[in-house]
Amino acid sequence: MSARPSGEGVLIALDWGTTNVRAALLDRNGRVLDERRGESGVGVFSSEEFAQNFDKLTAGWPPVPAIAAGMVGSRQGWREANYLACPVSTERLSQSLIGFDHGSHRITIVPGLTYSDADIHDVMRGEETQIAGLLAEQPDFSGIAVLPGTHSKWVRIAKGTVKRFRTYMTGEMFEALSQHTILRHSMNDAGGEWNDAAFEGAASEIFAGGSGWGRFFSIRAGHLLSGGETAYHCERLSGYLIASEFAAARRDGFDDQSIVIIGTGQLVSRYEAAATLLGLQSNTHRGTDLVWPALFNLAGRAGLVGSNVHE
Repeated sequence: MSARPSGEGVLIALDWGTTNVRAALLDRNGRVLDERRGESGVGVFSSEEFAQNFDKLTAGWPPVPAIAAGMVGSRQGWREANYLACPVSTERLSQSLIGFDHGSHRITIVPGLTYSDADIHDVMRGEETQIAGLLAEQPDFSGIAVLPGTHSKWVRIAKGTVKRFRTYMTGEMFEALSQHTILRHSMNDAGGEWNDAAFEGAASEIFAGGSGWGRFFSIRAGHLLSGGETAYHCERLSGYLIASEFAAARRDGFDDQSIVIIGTGQLVSRYEAAATLLGLQSNTHRGTDLVWPALFNLAGRAGLVGSNVHE
């Protein structure tokens, strides 16, 4: 638990994912007065257990409205918040919050987004809040936002409205290939130190017109014949997969010359490096830093807190 500055809390904000939940008590200007963390319970808790978890997490805080984003609004969460079909603006998102009462709290959940194009369907839940945080800073933003992760999202935004997006299972493919195929024997040090040469060399092969499908086994063969640190081969796999994602996204119409990358950690560095190799400009935002401003902004638009929140 963090130290609590002086001030009156007017809103509880929750970033409620599959594994963990973050909670913050915000003042009338959106500043964090107190912040706590706990276990999520998504997919495990009953509705009653979600309520108990909320009470435990917010114990001692005032009975103010709460706004939550993430998997807490999934079918396995506390209360399902159905998807909104794109195009979706911040205003429409704020008008579509799912609300219910719990004790002395009015709780609202941010819905996810969906996009369909012919026979291709897509959904996101949680990432829309980080995008809303970007739009809270730049209401008229137009361009492409990239959110790396287990299921990476490429999002087309036009004048503050999410028009369409596409999901690439890059992170999950990396986990599957590195842990559940023959490549696992060459990945024992996966997650080791960053290796620029290995990653950039592999990514450059894809950007030069190669296909990752014909190169994955070469990682194992190279390890058998040439040896080397397994972390090196891990970075080659990462380079093949992330570059393949970039190439696919550009074929899918996400082909601007600049992108905004939203995320944290070493994974963001990999995406920045891939963008540089392609000659793209990239601007990076920490995803966790965008969530509280996003939820505060959405709550203000929805009338959950006083009109002075926009001052």
